[in-house]
Amino acid sequence: MEKEFKYYIVLDKDGKRVSPGYREDGDVPEDVKENGFLVTKSEFAMLLNGYYRDPETGEYKEIPPYEPGLDELKASKLLEVDAWTESKITGGFTSECSGEMVRYDSDKDTQLTVSSDLNTINSAPDKFSEYYPNGYPMRGYPDGGTEKTIHYLTVKQLIQWNVDLGLHRGACKQAGWEKQALVDAADSKEALDAIILEK
Repeated sequence: MEKEFKYYIVLDKDGKRVSPGYREDGDVPEDVKENGFLVTKSEFAMLLNGYYRDPETGEYKEIPPYEPGLDELKASKLLEVDAWTESKITGGFTSECSGEMVRYDSDKDTQLTVSSDLNTINSAPDKFSEYYPNGYPMRGYPDGGTEKTIHYLTVKQLIQWNVDLGLHRGACKQAGWEKQALVDAADSKEALDAIILEK
C-alpha cells in the first residue's frame, strides 16, 4: 500500500493557513519545520478550501462568513446615502413656472445646459425673442401625464424654473444630510438597517 505523506503547514493564531503545504519528504524550509506541524492530505485539503483548525480543540471547522465591523458598515451606508442623494437631485423635480404643474428633468446635462443658456440670456436679453420666438423649449411630464410634452417658457418662467430646481437641489441635500446624521448616530447594525432610503 502506498504511503500517504503528511504536509508541514504553518497556521496563524486563529488556525488559518499562512504558508504553503510542504510534503514531509520534500525540501521543507527550516522555519516551517520549527513553526508548523504535520497534517494529513485530507486535512491540508480542508485548510485550502475554507476551513481552519481550532487552536483550542484541534478540530477543523468551516471559516464563518466575514462580518464587517460597525465602522465599515457605516462607511458603506454613507456611500449608499451619497448615491441616494445624487439620484434624488437628478431624478426630476416639479415646477409651476409655466402656470401648470410639470415634472421636469434635473439630470446634470439639463442643469448645465439651462445654466449656460441663462447666462447667455442674461448677457444678451434682446436675443431671447430672436432665438426663442415661442419661448424657451423645455420638455416635461404634465401633472398626471405619462408622456413628455414641450413647454415654452418666457424668460421670467425660465428664471423661476431655475429657482425651483435650486430649491429642489437644496431639499435633496438637506434630506441627505439628515440621513448622514442618522448613520453617524447609529450604534448597531440594526440601527443602520432601520435607515430607509425611500425611492
